[in-house]
Amino acid sequence: MLMKVQMRVWCLCCLALWASGQTHANSKMTIDDLSEVTLPEQGVYEENLLTDDDVFTDELFVQDNIVVGQTKGLQLSIEHTLAVNPQRSYERTNHATDLRLISEAPIGLLGYAELELKAIQYWQGDSLKVSDNAFSLLDIEHLALQYSLADISINLGRYVMSWGEVEGSGVIDVINPVPNLTSGLTDLKPQWLLSGSYYMPSAQMSWFVGLDPSVTEIPNVALAHGVEKEWGAKYGHTGLGTDWAVYAGRMVPNSAVLNLATSTAFATPYQWIGYSWNKAMQDDLVKFDVAYKRGLEHNHGYTGLASSNRLDTAVGLELSHGDQKWDASITVQHWLNYQSSYLTPSLTPVASNQTDVTMSLGLSDSFNNDQYNWALTHIDTAQGALRAITGEITWQPTDQWQSSLSFITIAAKSTKAYASLDGTQRLFLKTKFSY
Repeated sequence: MLMKVQMRVWCLCCLALWASGQTHANSKMTIDDLSEVTLPEQGVYEENLLTDDDVFTDELFVQDNIVVGQTKGLQLSIEHTLAVNPQRSYERTNHATDLRLISEAPIGLLGYAELELKAIQYWQGDSLKVSDNAFSLLDIEHLALQYSLADISINLGRYVMSWGEVEGSGVIDVINPVPNLTSGLTDLKPQWLLSGSYYMPSAQMSWFVGLDPSVTEIPNVALAHGVEKEWGAKYGHTGLGTDWAVYAGRMVPNSAVLNLATSTAFATPYQWIGYSWNKAMQDDLVKFDVAYKRGLEHNHGYTGLASSNRLDTAVGLELSHGDQKWDASITVQHWLNYQSSYLTPSLTPVASNQTDVTMSLGLSDSFNNDQYNWALTHIDTAQGALRAITGEITWQPTDQWQSSLSFITIAAKSTKAYASLDGTQRLFLKTKFSY
């Protein structure tokens, strides 16, 4: 086992050194050389999938990223996380050290690559610790290769791709799984994707294929069949202060569905079409998503799973005043062919609602030249089935060092689907150093 781990470390380091070497080999390129590369018009899409600052994005790379890539060599970051449960005498729930190696490099004049390797050691007391290996986890967090020619770009690798406008609502933003409330994570989970885009003066056509979709499994319950591939396409239009897009695809559920009749789990693909819209009003933003999803599986009593259709809608609002920002959203899920016998798995299965409503309200601010930041979010569902409050205070005295203290507390009704989360409390302490 130790030899296997050493071989994996050696292979990952070789990949990182290769990417770093590519950066050095291309560092002699001038800005004039870069100007010969044909890329999407600046402003058509200003998003970057692979940054830590904004995980809710569409496209991999824009012109600014390639210029930055000329001076970026191998980067190192190390983050230590400790989480405790205040309700159980501050018992540890998370205790891990996360090491990352990141390298970005142009490949000739038309290509670009980004590699991020992670090694995570789960210490005693972490719920994910399962063995005494040299490393608990060695993996590729991001691996993206992009090729651009004229108005076309092709991207292959393991990365995050997010569609839609209302972040975290799950209406259209369903390509990459989102972390659960108690994990302490904020980033979407990267997946192996092949995607492409065709850029026009005020529009864009995009597509993707999920090569190995991730499905959050149910503990101690195996999937009844393998996970199939997923795909999607969209057409987006950019106007003066207003953007809109239409979508269609065949998706795999991000979480497995438990069949109450057989105690097995399924992740059967479903079809969907959607529409998103946003409008900027000075520093404020209004957002809207709607999607029709056909072929979702739902428990029909204890007789097994039935195919059903659902309409998902979300409205979001962002209000900015200097460094202060308010963020509000309402998400609605409505079963179109609802039956009173529908059941939702829980500690004890409960009757499903025909319509579920989730509301979120957040406030964040920064001061002292962004050295200190704080955020507070309240999440509520209709009839108070779930209520959660999260908060975070961040101190970043330098660009290399960041520390944060965050918490979450959850209350849920015992007769509703979220009963297992009732009374959950977590306190997280994180320290991160980057070089």
